[in-house]
Amino acid sequence: MRTFDEVWNDKMLTGIGNIDEHHRVLVRLLVDAYNAVELGTPPERVRPIVSELVSYTKYHFAAEERLMVEKKYPDLLEHRLAHRWFSGQVDGIFLKVSSRDPATSLELFKLLRDWLIDHILKLDKRMSYHVLRTA
Repeated sequence: MRTFDEVWNDKMLTGIGNIDEHHRVLVRLLVDAYNAVELGTPPERVRPIVSELVSYTKYHFAAEERLMVEKKYPDLLEHRLAHRWFSGQVDGIFLKVSSRDPATSLELFKLLRDWLIDHILKLDKRMSYHVLRTA
């Protein structure tokens, strides 16, 4: 079982308050969903958690992309493509959870956790530097 503190660290802070809060929520949702699958929670109880992760991911990416458009972020297209990939993977988790395949679900969660951390530490940090510089 994982905890939020095992995944989150302050190096992931971007300095943009609402974006940082979104990232914390995403990490919490990923941890909750991962733990539910790892503990063998029945799919009908995991689906709402993953559904919330799917919805919140879309909400966060839309907010982040609006900010990038507003601040004329030059790497918006690259960032947007990364968001689309992640969204597709989260949708895939929902399907895997529904198919009762816990081993595959756990592997996908690990992949998403690692991707999200890497994305925040690289792309989101680069974006935040631009946003904060143009504030």
